[in-house]
Amino acid sequence: MISLSVVRADDPPSAVGPVMKLFQSGRLPAERQGTVVEMICNRGNEHDLKVIFEKVVQPEGFNAALRLKAMSWLGDAAATRKVKPAGDLKALDQLVSAKDSALQLAAIRLAAAWKVTSIAKSLQALATDEKSSAELQRAAIEGLVAIGDASSKETLLKLSGAGRPVGVRLIATAGLVGIDLAAAAAQGAVVLKDATAQDDPAEMLDAFFNRKEGSDRLAAEIKQHKPSVDVAKMSLRYMYSVGRSDPALSSVLSAAAGIAADAPPPTQQEVAELVNEVIAKGNAARGEKIFRRPDVSCMRCHSVSRAGGQVGPDLSAVGGSSPVDYVVNSILNPNLAVKEQYVTKVFALESGNVLTGVVIDRDDTRVRIRDVQGKMIVIPTADIEEEAEGKSLMPQGLTKFMTRGEVLDLAKFISELGKPGDYGIRKTPSIQRWRVLKKPAKELTAEVPHLEHIRQFVLGSQPDEWSSAYGKVAGVLPLEELRPGKNPTVLILQGEVQVNEAGKLAFKISSTESFQAWIDAEAFESKTDLEATLEPGRHTITLRVEVSDRESPELKVEPTKPEGSTVQFEVVGGA
Repeated sequence: MISLSVVRADDPPSAVGPVMKLFQSGRLPAERQGTVVEMICNRGNEHDLKVIFEKVVQPEGFNAALRLKAMSWLGDAAATRKVKPAGDLKALDQLVSAKDSALQLAAIRLAAAWKVTSIAKSLQALATDEKSSAELQRAAIEGLVAIGDASSKETLLKLSGAGRPVGVRLIATAGLVGIDLAAAAAQGAVVLKDATAQDDPAEMLDAFFNRKEGSDRLAAEIKQHKPSVDVAKMSLRYMYSVGRSDPALSSVLSAAAGIAADAPPPTQQEVAELVNEVIAKGNAARGEKIFRRPDVSCMRCHSVSRAGGQVGPDLSAVGGSSPVDYVVNSILNPNLAVKEQYVTKVFALESGNVLTGVVIDRDDTRVRIRDVQGKMIVIPTADIEEEAEGKSLMPQGLTKFMTRGEVLDLAKFISELGKPGDYGIRKTPSIQRWRVLKKPAKELTAEVPHLEHIRQFVLGSQPDEWSSAYGKVAGVLPLEELRPGKNPTVLILQGEVQVNEAGKLAFKISSTESFQAWIDAEAFESKTDLEATLEPGRHTITLRVEVSDRESPELKVEPTKPEGSTVQFEVVGGA
């Protein structure tokens, strides 16, 4: 068993000295432990962090949840304050080999943040093991990139070369970008040439986009290794969906896809003609479907009824306050008028990376930005070489993948948002943002699960095990968007409400499909009207939905305040 460190008289002054004494005294109440550990990680020096690290590697040092959080906080300290625990960090090796996948991933990410070279061989083994999960391989590759030595580069070159599955090659090439941009560009072009429409190039493209001159280097190599039409189109669509219209890469991919180069912004006369067509021919119902399409990516940035992306303005009321020509211009020429709070910043870092996003907040030590995918990124100010104003995150050329009719329908839908009628502001709240369990355990899908399985696999899950889905303006979640083709499936869905004042809260469930429901850890089976008395705080409603092969399966959940109840609540939205 590892003994805990004690603070010595010759240690440097600590900003959390009194808190450290309380933490090491053994008198800290369990419910306060997490808050204190976070404070130490956020403000403590290397000797303070050593105390936390030694608790992390002890089997009984922290409970499972706090151990993972402490490892995340230690990683944040390394990223934002350049502080890591004093002394030998080899004890982390034992966690890299842990059987618990969540703990293993956390250990790999922490080792990468600290550049612990002693685990390089373990990472190489995990990265090259075909039995490793994609998530584990990705984390191992990120660790190798952080270490960045010759053997790490050799492993990534091997993984990105011919003979490996294309999915692995794409991930490995993304990692190689951070070590050797020229080699990565050469490998990346060949991987795209070998890829099919079933392979997603997004992660690799992101790596090039986030590197200075990355997209230009890749474009030069693609000229020598032309991808298929389908892969070129997929790459272009993704490029525009994340707000990039890099000229060289756009040109070479457009040529490979057989698509015309980006059109110039429309003239005033062209906008006027489009406005007349939107009014006369546009169909809002079709437009809502286009707005929700993943390849168009509107909901990646924008929310409606508070559900959706957070990097662009909420569009719930835009049609009620803006004329149609403003909507058309915003779609076709997004850089024409960007509101101040959505102006992007471009940060060039010492590492050669280039990050773009909307600034959330900043202080003397770090800048927090939100990128086009809604991901919050923390940038240490010490790493910033240059900062410049960027363009709108809304893509300039995405509409070239749309027919004129689709553009008309999309503009019609947006121009109707907020107006009285089908697309107006709803008076009755509904759950608009749903979380979808990406890989539900068989204990959840094979049959109606026991409460213990709900606690273990749903309430005890990690945030990255879920993706998001959004209801339509009317509050209905179209389940066919979550169903593989027309094949019946079982979905685990979760909505959230924030209770501000305790009381009884009711949920009215309307569904074309069979379902079972749980409010927090209380089972309600297949009732369509649920009631529960809830204390202040965030609460979940979990649904296990057996989606059939019917044409248009739907779900709608409306939380309401029963007569006489004292409850005050709001539905949780966001991305």
